Amino acid sequence: MPLTLILIALFALAFLMFNIVVSVRVWWLTELPTWRRILPTLLLCAGLAASASRVTGTIIVAETLAFPMNLATTLIGLFELNRHRARRTAEGDRPEASA
Repeated sequence: MPLTLILIALFALAFLMFNIVVSVRVWWLTELPTWRRILPTLLLCAGLAASASRVTGTIIVAETLAFPMNLATTLIGLFELNRHRARRTAEGDRPEASA
């Protein structure tokens, strides 16, 4: 097996694990509405289903939808995590009201 195939498989596995970690971290953000917490996980599941459709011979669906859905999972998840982090630091910078 050529080294390039091994490297591509390792990159795909690392990208999948990163997407799973991001989806789980967004799921734990209780301040978000439910649909925004679930969205990265649903996109990840849809991307995995599109990738699994290669087995049935519908390669066009897998080539068209799988990578964009996985990329959308990453971008939306990172957006939500960065927004949450910015909101928490903005709340932490506020001075306490003295009595």
